[in-house]
Amino acid sequence: MNSTQGDILVTDNSGHRNRDADLIARIAQLDEKALELLYQHFYTRLFRFISRITRKEELIGEIINDVMYVVWEKAETYNQQCQPSTWIFGIAYNKARQSLRNAGHKDEDSLDELDGDNLAFADNNCALNQLEMTNWLEPALDMLSPDQRAVIELTYFQGLHYSEIAILMDCPENTVKTRMHHARKKLAVLLKDND
Repeated sequence: MNSTQGDILVTDNSGHRNRDADLIARIAQLDEKALELLYQHFYTRLFRFISRITRKEELIGEIINDVMYVVWEKAETYNQQCQPSTWIFGIAYNKARQSLRNAGHKDEDSLDELDGDNLAFADNNCALNQLEMTNWLEPALDMLSPDQRAVIELTYFQGLHYSEIAILMDCPENTVKTRMHHARKKLAVLLKDND
């Protein structure tokens, strides 16, 4: 089903991609309204993503603003080789990691070697199950490193593929797979211990 937002036609997921790419092109021409629309479109997703990485609510708003400032400053460099969301989440990932470094945070990667079964996630089509799963997982997610939380968030909640995550995290796809593997192992052990 088609809908119109301002002078932008939105159709489906590919429509969102086209709309976001059009907004970025308009931002490159210093269109403040386009930046406002892009900000509104990404705010909730960025909030959740940054929250999952930093676990510091007081930093989230500032990081989102930093992300959108970079989008404003670097819009002309977006080359459409990846989805607009991948580009924006890449900026967010880098800003969140920088914020953690500035705060003196160290990754808790020492749990990477834990053993356990793979965690089965709720059906993506059922919002209630996903909400319940999210609330159940929150304490366990706190035990993961920021990189592992980012991979979980980008895969299960943002629907990105490992290849897209690798681009935005600026690492090989196998590194993304390894982070996911270790995150699943940790979650399986942590959640099993909570039963």
